[in-house]
Amino acid sequence: MINKLINKLINKPLNKLQRIFLYSLFIAYCFAPKPAYSEFGTYVPETGQDLRGVPELTLCGQNLQNYGVVRDYLIRNPTSNEQRFWRKEDDLASRIAKMNCDVVAVQEVLARDEKSAITALENLAKAVRKKTNRFYRSIVGPTNDSNLRVGYLVAIDRVEVLNKVSYYKVELPKLTAEQKPRLFSRGPLELQLQVKERGSSYPKIVTLINFHFKSQANSTKDPSKSGWETYRMEMAEALRRIIETRHKTTIESGDTLLVLIGDRNSNRDMASARLLEGTVRLRQFQEEGVCRLSKRGVPICQVGSSNPQLLYSLLTTDPQAGLLPGTHKYKKEFSWLDDIIAPANTLRFARQTFDSEGDYDSGLLYEFSQASDHAMTWVKLNW
Repeated sequence: MINKLINKLINKPLNKLQRIFLYSLFIAYCFAPKPAYSEFGTYVPETGQDLRGVPELTLCGQNLQNYGVVRDYLIRNPTSNEQRFWRKEDDLASRIAKMNCDVVAVQEVLARDEKSAITALENLAKAVRKKTNRFYRSIVGPTNDSNLRVGYLVAIDRVEVLNKVSYYKVELPKLTAEQKPRLFSRGPLELQLQVKERGSSYPKIVTLINFHFKSQANSTKDPSKSGWETYRMEMAEALRRIIETRHKTTIESGDTLLVLIGDRNSNRDMASARLLEGTVRLRQFQEEGVCRLSKRGVPICQVGSSNPQLLYSLLTTDPQAGLLPGTHKYKKEFSWLDDIIAPANTLRFARQTFDSEGDYDSGLLYEFSQASDHAMTWVKLNW
């Protein structure tokens, strides 16, 4: 029957070799995978196939652990030496090169002035260029700390910097009325970027906010005896309020993306982490009195006092990254001090595949251990 059908289609008899060839084509067609279409004719990709192609932007976060120019590093670390410094710089560059970071939000840039901070980051950028042949622009912000500040390395082949804003002069809300007003220890630094199109994609504006809250160092000077957690709570509340007002349109529409990258210096279950994400508010520890701090700094609140969440972690909520022990190890104990967080409308751009809701293309890099006592955090955005 197939032989008659083939003869009829081509209008002439076939020899044996021609019949074998056409039979092979027919069988291959029957068993070949067919593209799937919905009832409306829209193409439905196979499982694991991502129509977006390669990610548009790789964002990385790295606490540099007192990285600056050699002179400043040796003053800050008198028991170290130049050989360890060069090893540290090479390991930092190796981390950036391995992840092929398009933007690196860095904390603990060690410098007494902006000029020295820029010089330090330019030195690191040169070390990265030797490994990747990519050129990075160095950006730092003002600080209220005598030695440390935050900054960025920005790959000029992928992004264009549109705007820069520091929050270092913002007065923090007070936990108690009698205390003196305080400022951010190191001012959070906002950067607005235009991401260049890649392939068939399109340009997009991404706003980054790099933050670094107060550590537990010199806790004996903390009048609250909380390891400076109440200070971090005030910083977290202030930063979230800024985002709620300054980036209200971005949060609601998702037309532009908003990502916060930084070092909270508190574990993911502590009060400052909860205040930053929005499920707890500072007023609940004040006049409302529905929340109090545990000895470890975890908020203990009355049932039903939770608030709508504003920001979500792209690391701790990820099915794979969330299983990792943490970003910082101290006395054999890991903590999630560093994080990458974003509002709900940004989350879909960080998915592992276009349809993998809740599963993000994110993780930690522990390799090159001389780089820092903090792991590198990273997330890839795609559209």
